[in-house]
Amino acid sequence: MFDHAYGSYMKYAYPADELMPLSCRGRVRGLEPSRGDIDDALGKFSLTLIDTLDTLVVLNQLDEFEDAVRKVVLDVRLDNDVVVSVFETNIRVLGGLLGGHIMADMLKVQGERLQWYKDELLHLARDLGYRLLPAFNTTSGLPFPRVNLRYGVLSPNSRTGTELDTCTACAGTMILEFAALSRLTQETVFEDTARRALDVLWEKRQKGNNLVGTVINIHNGDWVRRDSGVGAGIDSYYEYLMKAYILLGDDTYLERFNAHYVAIMKYISQPPLLLNVHMHNPTVSIRSWMDSLLAFFPGLQVLRGDLKPAIETHEMLYQVTKQHKFLPEAFTSDFAVYWAQHPLRPEFAESTYFLYKMLHGGLAEEEEIFTRSCPSAQTLFPNNPTFPYTIRDTHKHLPSLGTERLTLFGGIELPLHDTRTEPLEILKHLGLTLIPLGDGSVHMAGAQHKHEVSPVEVFTLKFIAELVSPPSREPPGLSPLSVQVISPPFLGRMVLTAGPAQFGMDLTKEEHGVKGSLVQSEPYQACSTIANREEVQGRIALAQRGGCMFAAKARNLQGAGASGVIFIDDAEGSRSEDMVPFQMVGDGSADDIVIPLVFLFWKEGQTLLDALAHHRNVEVVLGAKLFLLGEDKEESPASQKDASELPHVERERCFRGGWDQAVTEEASLSAPDSSWQPVPAAQEH
Repeated sequence: MFDHAYGSYMKYAYPADELMPLSCRGRVRGLEPSRGDIDDALGKFSLTLIDTLDTLVVLNQLDEFEDAVRKVVLDVRLDNDVVVSVFETNIRVLGGLLGGHIMADMLKVQGERLQWYKDELLHLARDLGYRLLPAFNTTSGLPFPRVNLRYGVLSPNSRTGTELDTCTACAGTMILEFAALSRLTQETVFEDTARRALDVLWEKRQKGNNLVGTVINIHNGDWVRRDSGVGAGIDSYYEYLMKAYILLGDDTYLERFNAHYVAIMKYISQPPLLLNVHMHNPTVSIRSWMDSLLAFFPGLQVLRGDLKPAIETHEMLYQVTKQHKFLPEAFTSDFAVYWAQHPLRPEFAESTYFLYKMLHGGLAEEEEIFTRSCPSAQTLFPNNPTFPYTIRDTHKHLPSLGTERLTLFGGIELPLHDTRTEPLEILKHLGLTLIPLGDGSVHMAGAQHKHEVSPVEVFTLKFIAELVSPPSREPPGLSPLSVQVISPPFLGRMVLTAGPAQFGMDLTKEEHGVKGSLVQSEPYQACSTIANREEVQGRIALAQRGGCMFAAKARNLQGAGASGVIFIDDAEGSRSEDMVPFQMVGDGSADDIVIPLVFLFWKEGQTLLDALAHHRNVEVVLGAKLFLLGEDKEESPASQKDASELPHVERERCFRGGWDQAVTEEASLSAPDSSWQPVPAAQEH
């Protein structure tokens, strides 16, 4: 696998940063369509080659390694006028150069290879370190998220330096590379700078529970996003605290990690799940889905010696991977796909490796080695090397329940043997299991084969119907909403699926919805003062997701006089038919927001933006009801339908040549919706 990937990169893409596998061409920054933040990793410095250097030695491909080092020394230049991610450039380029240098120096000392090598990779690493340092030129000591390799952050030519915040992981994932660079060059500025950023994050933790948020203001240290977990936005901050202790031997890093770890296990860990909480109110989970970046955490728990929860979470991740073929970028707490991407992340592989080295601690031929290792399997599981397997067996069937369970609300007839076996035993004999879900309901996990029984009398399990009452189709407050375009030429025929918010006006209680004309917010992300206040006054504003929390955008637009807000997803290509809808939540103190708020995925949002671009006035209704308008009656509803009754609340019309010819047919308004799922809360920006 490595030879295929590395060989193809060198053959088709080098010296570009990445290989585009479908076209077999190199991806060069600025020559290909932008992918947004993903491209911040590309700096025109042969990223893949540098990132691969030490792997060549690990795989004993020493001829290729020496050739790769020579190519880096001769070809790579860092003085490029390009804006890059400080975080990505640190872990992949600075880390790659340092790892390559240590390997090259080791082989040179052995006297067989690289006798020509004179620390050229270390010199490049030092050069890069100084190009990253300007990012830390803030009043707080927290780094800007991006830096221009040639012009820094504050130069007129830098095209960066206006950012207000960064993620916790972005600021807290510098110490390993920067400290190693300082120790190798004897220049302390790198380690001191990275440590100062860690000191700020530690100081800004919620001191009552030792939790940190996800996004922080780099100038004043205020938390911008206060959700706390171990996944995206925070993950490697915890990882680097533990590994900084391992690498540098400084007890401060271990003490801080342990304080955070106790908080994680108290508030975030719900074995085998790891769910985000609000850092100031951590007793309640704020979202019901997990992202794949948290897959590093079982490996980190192994390093700490806390194996039982590591094994539990790893088993859950393994079963989710088996079920979906890949580990989804995000998945719900009942293990359904939430984001259907898989960007080849390494975190699950790392955790698997650490656990492999530990679960094998009970093998006879390695017993003495692992008895003396840390953590010691013999100490943790004395005389019981199979104990880890009993943990796995407890959790390995969990993910399958999310897809194979069948809700029992009525009587179910099953054949009963003459022996009058208890009904639950019959179910078990048939390969069926009743599972209490904790909310008063019962689900049945079914076998995939038929079981033959003798044709005897039939027993009806009516006790199930007596024990549980059918829950409502959606929990309170999670009703689906819609954005219905009622102005000509649409006249109510364009209806878009919308997600609700936990704050602001409750649209389910508004019989006639909220009507208004659309206007696009300036700036579009609405994270700062609204520039077009006169246009926004009394109208429904369109604002893009990203940059800050939903609540902050809503406050800015409400202050500008908007009568409502439609948030549009910034993830290009997302659409309601592919995604699980989610509910926007506030920042813990959103009682001041009183205007209605709804969320559209990218595809539905673009439909609305296109309509606004082609028509002078676009009027919509936000609500839980649909209004069926006559062709000549713009405002008097002929009838209403609840949005939850629709098969898929999207009646969009696509028009050619001035939007006057319909090219799609309207879907039926009467078909029942069998696919609607409860909307999980999401505190995303």
